[in-house]
Amino acid sequence: MREPPSLVIGFACHHLAIGARRVHLFFDVPHDPAAALCETIPGVVVTRCDGAHWTRLGHRNPPPLQTTRQTLNANLVMAYGDDPADFLLHADADEYLWHPEDFALDLAAVPDSADWVHVANYERCWEGPVTGGMFDGVFREPIHDLPGFDVRVYGKRANALSAGMGGHSAGKAAARPGVGFLAIHRVKVAQGEGDLPMWEAPRARMLHFDGMTPRHWGLKNLRYAVQGVAMTKLLNRQRMATIGAILQAGDPEKAAVRVHEALFCLKPDEARLLEEAGRLHRIAIDIPGAVAKVAPHLTPDFSVSGFDRVHAAELSVRSQDIVRQKRRATKG
Repeated sequence: MREPPSLVIGFACHHLAIGARRVHLFFDVPHDPAAALCETIPGVVVTRCDGAHWTRLGHRNPPPLQTTRQTLNANLVMAYGDDPADFLLHADADEYLWHPEDFALDLAAVPDSADWVHVANYERCWEGPVTGGMFDGVFREPIHDLPGFDVRVYGKRANALSAGMGGHSAGKAAARPGVGFLAIHRVKVAQGEGDLPMWEAPRARMLHFDGMTPRHWGLKNLRYAVQGVAMTKLLNRQRMATIGAILQAGDPEKAAVRVHEALFCLKPDEARLLEEAGRLHRIAIDIPGAVAKVAPHLTPDFSVSGFDRVHAAELSVRSQDIVRQKRRATKG
């Protein structure tokens, strides 16, 4: 994790409130202020990914790819023998498990023949302007099985989406600890080998907030951009093209906000078509209520404006750096 404290606190408290026995948080930046706050939450285990941590995992330096860091950390928890659990679910800081009743109902039905549970994901989008709380909005699901429907809904903008989604549509994996290799979206026999037998969760979903606000989404993409060729291992071609368009703009920060609006803010006709097809869902999750229940001593600001203030400086600096780089390249 490398996110503002409000998002990390909300993530931890939400999952503890819905029944997680333990939440393990791994912080890319060892001195991340969110780490100290989360250590005060009962049920949270904080790991600061410092040099000693990576040495323990056989690396002299932090692996450059975030997916590598994620799988190493996830499988470290998989191997814990002193903190047993029936299932271990991997989720990013912007992914929130949801079930209309209780996720335990799905897990109780998992057949013995299955080594892991696949939890499909929905993606948060907005109807109208982005205001209010950072967890507001509606949720769309992938439309793999309806050929041409994405073009009917989004027109030419469908080319910038993957199965009608701005982010991934792969879902996440809940694994039986100690069985196989947790590869984030699936569980394999071993690293680099085939998948173990899977069972599809019938009602649980991962709610993916791909950018808590338009500017947060822009910052995520500018962070990806500085990784260069490594981006090709992390992102699909649609996302790569989107980042390319943002980088070419005269003002990348403003361009990112405009692109976010085009991809994630639904027009009334688009929302209607998705809803009629059963692909738009109005799900309310009470993150402030979860924090009040689990960690009443913490009072994070979950407003869109408050969240944007936290990362405004970094977004501005990254945008200006890109502009300066383009100017130098032009002069050269």
